[in-house]
Amino acid sequence: MTTHPPVPSIASSEASIGREAVLHFDLIWRDLMQSQGSVENEQYFRVITGEAHPLGNLVILREPGDTSAVHEAVAPLRELSQPSAVLFVAGVSEAVSEALTALGFAKVSPMPAMAIDTASVASTLLPDGYEFLRVSSVEEGVAWTEVVAEGFGLPRGLARLLSPEVQGVRTEPDAAVQFFGIQNKGKLVAASLLYLANGLAGIYCVATLPDERGKGLGAHVTAEALRVASRLGYGVGVLQASAAGHSVYQRLGFRDVDSVPMFIRMPS
Repeated sequence: MTTHPPVPSIASSEASIGREAVLHFDLIWRDLMQSQGSVENEQYFRVITGEAHPLGNLVILREPGDTSAVHEAVAPLRELSQPSAVLFVAGVSEAVSEALTALGFAKVSPMPAMAIDTASVASTLLPDGYEFLRVSSVEEGVAWTEVVAEGFGLPRGLARLLSPEVQGVRTEPDAAVQFFGIQNKGKLVAASLLYLANGLAGIYCVATLPDERGKGLGAHVTAEALRVASRLGYGVGVLQASAAGHSVYQRLGFRDVDSVPMFIRMPS
């Protein structure tokens, strides 16, 4: 994890917040996948889990125009029978885009990178009977995995690698990785992950069970994690939004600050 004093506000880092919001995605994968056989250097990060999802077989590149690094990084992905993805955290050149296309990767819509001042997160409420919690037991960690797998559409094996089952249940107030959820009648129905790194509070793995959607749970489990970060002195929250979550985050007060170019390979 990259250490850095908490960034007090977007205004204090206006010139760099977009770049830092995108880089945060690289940092969390490098941190959480250290024990999962990942390969990382100054040019790229790569993890191959064998799971049938693009994010399970992933390369993240730090340079926009280094075609030699691209070829080196993605070579093992091209041997897989599972989907894979290539993302860039500093933009991507036309030459690299063309090289990836020639290698069988299709360019898809980029992920918006978003930021928010944690002091200005919109108010959120839970329906009666629902409770926000921090994951603090092995049993809750297993339930967290199930929610992320089903709610986010990930294979359980991939969700597990990102979960308390593998990462451990961390209960220190200022832990760099914190897992949260919302439960109803003793059942976990929504989840999120807070990752504190590089002076920013990153929100990841926001998921709600399909039959619990439309109740504001995703917004609340995001907002409450940001409020935890705010109490720890973190002034800026960041995330990389899915298409489904983008409008939810906008209503909370997030704004687009950059984007993450992405390429997908779906073997025939």
